[in-house]
Amino acid sequence: MTLTKTDLRLELKNLLLRHEGPERAITAGELARMFATSDRIIRLAIRELIRGDGDGSNGLPVASSTENPPGYFIVTTRQQVEGYRLSVKSRLIEDAKRIRDFRRAADQWLTPAGQGRLI
Repeated sequence: MTLTKTDLRLELKNLLLRHEGPERAITAGELARMFATSDRIIRLAIRELIRGDGDGSNGLPVASSTENPPGYFIVTTRQQVEGYRLSVKSRLIEDAKRIRDFRRAADQWLTPAGQGRLI
C-alpha cells in the first residue's frame, strides 16, 4: 500500500518522535526502506515537517548529523539546536564558495561567442 503525502508525513512524524537526540538518529535510507519510498521523498517530507503545516501550526525540530550515528533526530537541548545551526551555516558557506569558484572556472572555460562576419 502506497501512503499519501499527508499519511507519509504523519507516519514519519510519529516515528521521528521516537528518535530524540543525536544518539538515536535514523538515516534517510533506513526511513526510505521502512516506508518503501526513496531517500529524496523522505528528505522532502522531513523538510515539510520542519516547516510546519502552513496553517500556523509549529514545525518539528528535526536536525541531522553526519557523525556517528548519522541521520535525523528530534533536538532535545539548546546545545543540539546551536550545533545543528552551526553545521548548516558551515555548509552554506562552503556552498557559496563552490558557486563562486564554479562561476569563475566556467567564465574562464567558456569564451564569449564573437560576432562572425556578416558578409
